[in-house]
Amino acid sequence: MCGIVGIVGKDINSDDVLNRLERLQYRGYDSAGICIKKDEEFKIFKEIGSIDNLKKNSPNLFGNIAIGHTRWATHGKVDKINAHPILSGNGCWAVVHNGIIENYTALKKDLIEPDVKFQTETDTEIVAMLLERSKFKSPLKRFIDVCKKLQGSYALCVMEKNTESMFVAKNKSPLYLQVKQQNTIVASDPVCFEKGKYFRLEDGEFAVITLDGVDFYNNKGQKFSKKEYGYFEPQSFSSKENFKHFMLKEIYETPKMIQDLCKHYQKINWNFFKKWWIGKVKLVGCGSAFHSCLIGAQYFKKHLNTDAEAVTASEFLYNKEILDCSTLCIFVSQSGETADTISALKKALKKTNKIIAITNVNYSTLATLSPNVLPICAGEEIAVASTKAYSCQIISLYLLVMAIKSQLNKGIKQVLNVSNKLKSFSIDISKLAEDIKNHQNVFFIGRNYDYITALEGALKLKEISYINATGYPAGELKHGPIAMFFLLAN
Repeated sequence: MCGIVGIVGKDINSDDVLNRLERLQYRGYDSAGICIKKDEEFKIFKEIGSIDNLKKNSPNLFGNIAIGHTRWATHGKVDKINAHPILSGNGCWAVVHNGIIENYTALKKDLIEPDVKFQTETDTEIVAMLLERSKFKSPLKRFIDVCKKLQGSYALCVMEKNTESMFVAKNKSPLYLQVKQQNTIVASDPVCFEKGKYFRLEDGEFAVITLDGVDFYNNKGQKFSKKEYGYFEPQSFSSKENFKHFMLKEIYETPKMIQDLCKHYQKINWNFFKKWWIGKVKLVGCGSAFHSCLIGAQYFKKHLNTDAEAVTASEFLYNKEILDCSTLCIFVSQSGETADTISALKKALKKTNKIIAITNVNYSTLATLSPNVLPICAGEEIAVASTKAYSCQIISLYLLVMAIKSQLNKGIKQVLNVSNKLKSFSIDISKLAEDIKNHQNVFFIGRNYDYITALEGALKLKEISYINATGYPAGELKHGPIAMFFLLAN
């Protein structure tokens, strides 16, 4: 998903940008970079891999304006050239970007001239080059003009060398701002902020940040006043404690998170669905969230005898989904910022108001757009591969079904029994891991609920080891996989 941090203020320390970037590690990344303006020059540092690499290989600088970025490559290979921030050809504009510019190829063709040379393989560079070549003299007008040409999703944080200003805008990707004393902070997630109120930038809104504060503009360049959106209460940002890595720590946190979820669900007012007549159910998500939807669909069929279907968010968007006022649509996302899931929710809102968002982030876009929200109460999840949050999504769906069935207390008792067993459950898989790491292809096989677990297991192995893995129904082995087994064996 990438991550953005920007700070405008007197004597900003580049380490402050890096420390805030570390709070966005959960979004996943393969490179990181910062740009700080010092002595009328951009000082840019980029590294492949962890933010620790960037910290080790960049000096501690001070300036009045800085941006940082963690990149998860979508356009171009993972290297320092493609890492953000991206500079314009004349070096006057520095850009960090989350999202995908869908029409960047067409825009790039329009700029193919002898004096226009692209240095990266990214879609982001087109933003920098368009800013450089815009006909407008005003940096704000240039920025608005360029954004109007972009199609797709973006959160943009831009610096211009000749001004002490930062320019930000968003479309379909989250971006937040906080004004705190003499500093204004921009970030992809409020976890980067200090305790206090903050602003949420909406699609089509622009902000110009200077040492004097922040001004908001619409897409016509007209200034408007904006109210602060929410209040951020910092958590104690996790350490690995005695665990080797965050993923292992979060796996062992699962029983406690499940217990916290049960306590919270006992306090929820479940009356929001009492008057609903549910004809069918659509459960929508991506990745691990989609797998939780597959399990949720089974719950609806088994316990409520209701027609239920899990759909990946991207397919929900592009397929013809039969929705009416009796359709219950459930959207699942750990972060609440999954672009396809948000777009799918917007599509469903046109057909039904029977909508529930299940998410770990109550201030997220998904939670904001949905008329009903169920939190998964999983706490901070830093590891890219979701573990405790995935478990809590499944539990949330089960308790929702039991609440609709008017058997919530029974469901909570069953869940608590399972969580108590998990506390004492332990297994050493180190020998198995040693064997698997030498294989290039792995099949996960299961039936019914175990088939869904096989899909999730295959996803986990791909995410954390880059080994090709596939989940398969046990009854389908004769339709393809057995042929592969013979091939691999010989």
